[in-house]
Amino acid sequence: MNKKINLALLLLSALVMSSCTKDDNYLSYPAYSYMDITEPYSINNNTMVNYDYRYQQRQEVRVPDSYHVGELHSPVSFKDRDEVWVNKQNPQGYTIELTEGEKASQVAQVLYKTPKNDRVAQVKYDRDGKTRYKGVYGTYSTAEEAQKALNSLPPEIKSGASVVNWSSVQQ
Repeated sequence: MNKKINLALLLLSALVMSSCTKDDNYLSYPAYSYMDITEPYSINNNTMVNYDYRYQQRQEVRVPDSYHVGELHSPVSFKDRDEVWVNKQNPQGYTIELTEGEKASQVAQVLYKTPKNDRVAQVKYDRDGKTRYKGVYGTYSTAEEAQKALNSLPPEIKSGASVVNWSSVQQ
């Protein structure tokens, strides 16, 4: 009796499994064109387009200032970059001091709102035993150039700004 039950279960399983292959929609695959996959060219709106990007001409890559690295190719912090930039400026030159405050975040908010035409920097210094911050904008050879740049800034930024000598910032 066991053999008959096992044989019946085996036949029933085979019947159930074979019924899946009889459904035409079950095993139908969309028609793929292997030309689209293997060839770097494709015909699109009656024009041939080359999708093979391996053989493009070399182009010069310019890395933005935000990707500067140090001498050991490790990232340089914004604080260090700002300090180096400020100290490299000509002490007889001029800059625009946008803001000054006790909190770096307040100075950073003002610097964030400035136009991106010139370089900005946040300078940390000590006065009367307290740490303070300045936000400077641009570098100019004459006070007239700096004043012209200051006048072109948006009103909410230039309201508290002034033209200062680089030597006063570098101290």
